[in-house]
Amino acid sequence: MAEDRYRPLIAVVAYHLGGDRVARWPEGGYGVPSQYLDALRRAGARTAIVAPGEEGTPEEILEPFDGLLLVGGGDIDPARYGGEPSRHLYGIEPDRDESEIQLLLAADRIALPTLCICRGLQVMNVAFGGSLHQHLPDIPGLIQHGVPIEGTLTIHDVTPKAGSRLAAVTKAGSLAAASHHHQGVDRLGDGLEATGRTKDGLMEAIERIVPDQQDTRAAWMVGVQWHPEETAERDPAQQALFDALSLLARVRGARAKPGEREGRSRAFGIVPYDPGWPGRFETESARIEEALEDQVVRVEHVGSTAVPGLGAKPVVDIQVSVRAMAPREAYVQPLEHLGYRWALDPWTDEHEFFSREEDGQRSFHIHVCGQGSEWEQRHLAFRDWLRSHPEDAAAYERLKRDLAERHPSDTYTYTDEKSAFIREVEARAPATG
Repeated sequence: MAEDRYRPLIAVVAYHLGGDRVARWPEGGYGVPSQYLDALRRAGARTAIVAPGEEGTPEEILEPFDGLLLVGGGDIDPARYGGEPSRHLYGIEPDRDESEIQLLLAADRIALPTLCICRGLQVMNVAFGGSLHQHLPDIPGLIQHGVPIEGTLTIHDVTPKAGSRLAAVTKAGSLAAASHHHQGVDRLGDGLEATGRTKDGLMEAIERIVPDQQDTRAAWMVGVQWHPEETAERDPAQQALFDALSLLARVRGARAKPGEREGRSRAFGIVPYDPGWPGRFETESARIEEALEDQVVRVEHVGSTAVPGLGAKPVVDIQVSVRAMAPREAYVQPLEHLGYRWALDPWTDEHEFFSREEDGQRSFHIHVCGQGSEWEQRHLAFRDWLRSHPEDAAAYERLKRDLAERHPSDTYTYTDEKSAFIREVEARAPATG
């Protein structure tokens, strides 16, 4: 049966709407601009608006949700970061400041995937002890970043930092960012890293530092100062920010709940080694090389089906090393034409993932990675170690069979719980050239 993909639920914190904003709503209300919700829905997510001032602990408020989005809006009360009020301040909402700060801190504690946009980035920085420039036009040497209350829009370039979550998500090189903000990051908050800047040096993207780059259950929290929702419908790199949030939320929500065996991902099982797997790899690799042409540096059979005698899920894993990971359209479109479904990798700028079904069953995975990357070397080394160390291959098969029995429809927990074994082997395995 074809995979039934879980649709995650994303919490979106609302604006206050004054009594003059909506006809016949004299007492005001709460709302979110439709472009944010449209971008999340294109990414396959469900959305729910959360009003500031909800009662309960922040963990309790977030409990039904798989992800969190903070959107744009007015300024943050400067008292929250020790600043004196500027005459340029506008739209301060004290209860929204408090709600968003507490929700962000809770999201960090429970590793809830979180995207923060414009004001959201500023809230993120303040929540972790940072401060803000209260009016960018007062700072000499800065380029135009737009003026919110005048409705001006500036398109400027943002350069992602190599190795960052931002670079991983967008894989497009320099980003064309739609910007209209008059404040920005001054002192960076604790545990945050600047991962995108404009040519004037202003921090336009920040993210939570993850000590272990391979820990995909750690907190994924990214903030961008521009408005990706305004150009996402026509700019895949901007839409990718919402795609990443939706993907991470889906992975989180599809895992089995504590104490339960059943998750909400596809069912799977471990089968005995099939001598036909290498031939399936050879046939499929020829199709891939023809589709990608001179982008391909090498194509390798990896994963358990590449190890003779090793029982595995009956899915052939193929590693495709390419000359460059950006722009991703260069390899995404040809592989989609071969019938593959693409899923971006929001953790590393060295890898992208594709899958293909035959007769309603998952049959092939493609891991596109950069030539000479750490990703490429680790996976080849792990394969080669198991090929030459049958005792470790047998231990790996026992572990996989046990995990498949314990997590029969939770591929994400199955994958997570293999990681300690894989890392221990990788620590012993020499790099493969």
